[in-house]
Amino acid sequence: MSELFPAKSIAVEVIACTDPTREGEFNYWHDKLRIPELRKQDGIVDVYRYRDMQPDYGDEFKRFKAPAGGLSRYLTLYRINDTDPWSVMQRLWEKQRSDGLIDCAELLDLTVWEFCAYRHTVRRHEPQTRLPDGMPEAFFLYYSNNDPAQKVAHDDWWLYTHAHDLLETPGLLQCLRYQTANPEPAEREARILNIYEIDDDDPAGVLLRVLQDDRDVRLPQGRFSSFSRPGDWHGSGLYRHWDLM
Repeated sequence: MSELFPAKSIAVEVIACTDPTREGEFNYWHDKLRIPELRKQDGIVDVYRYRDMQPDYGDEFKRFKAPAGGLSRYLTLYRINDTDPWSVMQRLWEKQRSDGLIDCAELLDLTVWEFCAYRHTVRRHEPQTRLPDGMPEAFFLYYSNNDPAQKVAHDDWWLYTHAHDLLETPGLLQCLRYQTANPEPAEREARILNIYEIDDDDPAGVLLRVLQDDRDVRLPQGRFSSFSRPGDWHGSGLYRHWDLM
């Protein structure tokens, strides 16, 4: 398991390169210019980058299928040390709006989260990678919304049923749950972020195994929550560690 997770407060940013011919330039700007500046900001402990793997599982698992011709997406993950992480990121975003992004970058999602629960495997595991920054090889991020009147039941289901089930999957090491730090979330804004930590040579294969077991075992057994509600968010995906230039 990673050395740094779970972190108490995090921010998640999904950013895309809008011009495939300029992806090298985009990554140079992000790695060499942007990341060092972000790390200097008050309240930011560190910043990490991941790249969307965009696995293609065909029509059976449509909601996890990368759109045809979709942009290259990157995850920027912030670890925050402050009593008010929401305000930290608001100040940072305001600075970024004034400074501007490179003209081939499109910001898709910016959210702030507070840790609330996790479970980890007790299975003995020999790490596939030992990344120098102590972070996981891959993350599967899944945003969700739930009926506030059923929040306790929904959280209990996730902690004692769902996370327990998923950790039966080889290569899946931790299930982490965060709740929004936004003091006034919109009606369809995600209230929950679930992060699944994967350490395997084939992260896409691990996620496919999860989806197949959902279909073949957990759904027929009625082991899924009925508390989730639809929402508008764009960050769900499978992301692999990006080595900075």
